[in-house]
Amino acid sequence: MKQYYVCLIMAVTLLTSCQKENENDQFNYSIESDEFLNVISKYPNGWIKEAELNTPHLDEPVPLRQFEYHQNGYIKSARLYTTYPQQHLYMEVSRDENNDPLWSKYYTPEGDLWFETEYENGLPVSKKVYDQKGISTYSYTNGEVTTIEFINSDGSGKSITTYDRAAGTKEISVMRNGQLIYEKTYEELENAGDGAIYTHQVPLANVFEEPQWHYRELGESYMNNPIWRHQVHPREFMTPSRKFPEVYIPGTRFATEFAVSSDLYQAIIEQYPFTEDDVLVMNYREREATAGFILPEREKRVKIKEEMQDNSDLFELKYGNAYVEKILYGKNMIIIGALRNMPTHPTAAQNLKAIAQKRMNDILNGSSLVSTEELKELEKIWFEVRLFSTLKTHRNGVVLESNGDYEREEKAFLEAEAGILQVEYEPFEYLTN
Repeated sequence: MKQYYVCLIMAVTLLTSCQKENENDQFNYSIESDEFLNVISKYPNGWIKEAELNTPHLDEPVPLRQFEYHQNGYIKSARLYTTYPQQHLYMEVSRDENNDPLWSKYYTPEGDLWFETEYENGLPVSKKVYDQKGISTYSYTNGEVTTIEFINSDGSGKSITTYDRAAGTKEISVMRNGQLIYEKTYEELENAGDGAIYTHQVPLANVFEEPQWHYRELGESYMNNPIWRHQVHPREFMTPSRKFPEVYIPGTRFATEFAVSSDLYQAIIEQYPFTEDDVLVMNYREREATAGFILPEREKRVKIKEEMQDNSDLFELKYGNAYVEKILYGKNMIIIGALRNMPTHPTAAQNLKAIAQKRMNDILNGSSLVSTEELKELEKIWFEVRLFSTLKTHRNGVVLESNGDYEREEKAFLEAEAGILQVEYEPFEYLTN
């Protein structure tokens, strides 16, 4: 009988000890290397300074991402790789400790520089796009594109698009062998039939004499509650501002070609080039109307094709290789709640994700689901809720820390007029198919 009590006491002691260990494990917020994550260095508070994610179970691990954080949790630099269709570096970004972008670069599967952006004071000042056709240079003023200059590969041709946004006009100038051969001012920033070089996303002149639209009211809206997603997947939530016939998707979650002319899309993927854990995503989209291009009679289309075939180089300098077929009007908003410096222990991570979800609900709904103790737990990691939208003031995102913040920005978004949400192009070859 005595032996039984001794065993029982030992069992109770062991159970109590295990319970205490489990409780301690639940609140173990350390970040350790594992088969996927290699933590290279940390800050004094235990947060990641430098780390890389690799594919596991390989003799020579293939890098998936290499990154460095600022001490406050914002991204300092990131290099992203894809393994499909071939392993290569496809994107790298650099940001300051205030989360303002410094520069970004995107690469082709062959390892060539595809396009790069330079920033000042958090706003783009220059963007260059490279391929075998030539180089296009985007110049910005106060974060808005003011000129786009395309120079072909042998330097003999130049196309320049200049925007006067105050007047709502654009000017197209074309030079060949140093001589001005075309110059025209258009009264619309975007119009049916406007041409573009879609490999460089350079808007150009309009080959159609009197382009006609047909309009269709949509009056559609869509909104989802915050949901956990493994990645941000911005192309699922954010409508790119220009949609061309061919879009390069490098086997990753990003259709990075959208970042050439979609400043909002670029702002999102450069702030969230990867996620350590699931992210909370909520989006709202209004589709007010569409305007579709009415094709001219076949006789006129045949003449355009003949002009295109007679001197294809000159035609492309003036009109590009695609034309505006549809314009979508509306607005788009996306709210992202992201987690960084997540603990390695799964119980601690799940506990923090549950608190983060309640915290986001408090911000969006004005509730008080998160206790003071839980808020202290959440402060042990990096969690931020940021609102983006098609409004210029929301382009780089606005941090939401309270329900008042959300209601103020939501009100500004809902009261704003709908604008051009997306311009869609078709190749000129489509005219005579």
